[in-house]
Amino acid sequence: MFRIAFLTLLICSSLLGADEIIIQLDNEQKLAPLALYPIRDEQSELSSDYLKSLDRILHFDLNHNGRTVCDVQNPVFVVQPTLRGKTLSLSLQLKKSETAKRIDGIFLTGNLAKDRQQIHLAADSIHKAFFGKPGICNSRILFTTRNRKGAASSDWVSEVWSADYDGGNAKQLTSHTGLCVTPTFVPTPPGTRPHYLLYVCYETGQPKIYATSIKDTTVSRLTFMRGNQLMPTISPQGNLLAFISDVTGNPDLFIQHFSSDEGLQGKPRQIFCAPNAAQGSPTFSPDGKKLAFVSNKDGPARIYVLDIPLEGTSVKQLAPRLISKRNTNNTCPAWSPDGTKIAYSATTAGTRQIWIYDFTLQKEWQLTDGYGHKENPTWGPDSLHLLFNSSTPTTSELFLTNLNQKSATKITSGPGEKRFPAWEPLTMRTL
Repeated sequence: MFRIAFLTLLICSSLLGADEIIIQLDNEQKLAPLALYPIRDEQSELSSDYLKSLDRILHFDLNHNGRTVCDVQNPVFVVQPTLRGKTLSLSLQLKKSETAKRIDGIFLTGNLAKDRQQIHLAADSIHKAFFGKPGICNSRILFTTRNRKGAASSDWVSEVWSADYDGGNAKQLTSHTGLCVTPTFVPTPPGTRPHYLLYVCYETGQPKIYATSIKDTTVSRLTFMRGNQLMPTISPQGNLLAFISDVTGNPDLFIQHFSSDEGLQGKPRQIFCAPNAAQGSPTFSPDGKKLAFVSNKDGPARIYVLDIPLEGTSVKQLAPRLISKRNTNNTCPAWSPDGTKIAYSATTAGTRQIWIYDFTLQKEWQLTDGYGHKENPTWGPDSLHLLFNSSTPTTSELFLTNLNQKSATKITSGPGEKRFPAWEPLTMRTL
C-alpha cells in the first residue's frame, strides 16, 4: 500500500499554486536593458492592431530571454523593427557604439499563428546577434490538459498538447478516453527537429507507454509488459528508453534500446531495485551515461544519481549517489542539457517548491518560494530557462522562468489543468 501511495506521489501534481511566483536566485545576474521600439510601419499591408499584436509577442520574447529586459530609458541595446509590405526588418545597435546590424527578410503572412513563429525566430536572431548564442523562443513544449468528462462527472480525461514556448499556438495531439501523463520529446539527429513523442496513457486501465507524432498524430502503443509502465524518458542520443515498471512486483528502474524509426528494440533490462522501495522519474545525463531518479530506499523520497550499469552487473554492486539531502519528498528530477544542474520538486515548509542541485558548486538551493505547490520542472535547451506547473485547489497552469530573473510568468490559461511540461530538445536552429 505504501509503495502505491509513493508511486502516486511521483506521478500526480499537487493542489495549490499562485499566479505570481517569487524566485530566489543563488547568484543573480543583472539583465541588460534593451529599448524595443514599436514596429515602424512603412506602407505595410497589415493593420495597426495586427502590428500591435506582433509588438507584444516580440516584447515578451525579449523580456523573457534571460539576458535582456525591455527598458527604453537606459538601454544598452536598441532594436527598431520596420515593416514594408509584409517584410519585417530589424535594426540592432549597441547604444554606446555606432556599429549597427540589420536582420532582413522576415516575411509575414497576416496569419497570427504563423507570424508569431516568425517573430520568435526574429527574437532568437536578436539574441544571437547580441550574445553570440541561440535563443529559445523558436522552441516548442508539450504538456497535458486534464478535464472532467462531463459537468457532473467524477471521471477525468487528460490529453497531450503542444505549444510554442510561451504557450501560444496550443494544439491538442491525442484523443484518448483515459488519462495521459508525462509526455516527452524523442531527440532527433542534428539538422532535424523533434516531432516524435512518448507519453503514458491509462486507456486500458493500466498505464502503458505510447508514441505519437506532432505531424500526423498517429498513435502506437510501445509497451506490452505485464503490470504498469510509467515515466518514460529518452536519452539525448535517442538510443535508450528509461522507464519505471512494477513487472517484478516492485516499481523499479528499467532501460531498453530504442530507435526513433523502429521503436523499442530487444528486451527491457532492470538496472536498479531496492527491497521494499519504489523508484521513479528517471532523467538522463546529457552524455546518456547516467540517470538521476527518485527512490525511497533509505526512507523519504530523495534524488539519486546512478551510472548506467553494464549488462550482467549485480544490483548489489551498485551504489547510487544521493544528491538531495535538505528536504523530504523530492520528486520529478530534470537534468539540464549542459549537465551542470538538476532541477526537482521538494516539500519545503509544507509547500512543494522547485530546487536546483548544482554539480559545479556541489550544493542544493531553492529556486521558487511563496504559496502553491510547484512541480514537474523541465529545462529549456539553453540550460537557463525552466517551465513547471503550479496548482491551486481548482486550477493548474504552466509557468516560465529563468535563473537570471526573480519572477515566473504564467503562460497558460483557460479550461483544464495543465501539467507535466516537457521542453523540446533543439538540434536545429534557423537564425
